[in-house]
Amino acid sequence: MAYSNPSVQDFKNQFVRDFPYGTDQNLNILDSDITYAFTMTNVNINPALFGNQGTYSMAYNLLSAHYLVMNLRASSQGINGQFNWLQASKGVGQVNESFSIPERIQENPYFSMLTKTNYGAMYLQLIIPQLTGQVYNVYGTTLP
Repeated sequence: MAYSNPSVQDFKNQFVRDFPYGTDQNLNILDSDITYAFTMTNVNINPALFGNQGTYSMAYNLLSAHYLVMNLRASSQGINGQFNWLQASKGVGQVNESFSIPERIQENPYFSMLTKTNYGAMYLQLIIPQLTGQVYNVYGTTLP
């Protein structure tokens, strides 16, 4: 089950409309930004969760996009940045917003971190069914 990792071009092909690619480091996503996100993905992806190369590549790129966005947010905040945990509700004046966050997500720091971007949440949607154990009933008796 040795899948090959997608290339920078594969990433760009999957996310054609999502990121401004180019060579201006102040305005564009550089190949080196994607490569760094790949490095973070390599540490955090389990190829055994995926049944084929196509699914693995899609998931790999989703997780890489998540890390790319998180890295860009962190770099724009510099030393003033801090990690924001999930909020069940927030409000300003008379306007309030509330979300019901599944307990399984809230109690797992990694899952919580993945929900900070749409890409991470899509990746989480792919892996959660693979992390759920299968339970089967089997009819049988024991010997006296």
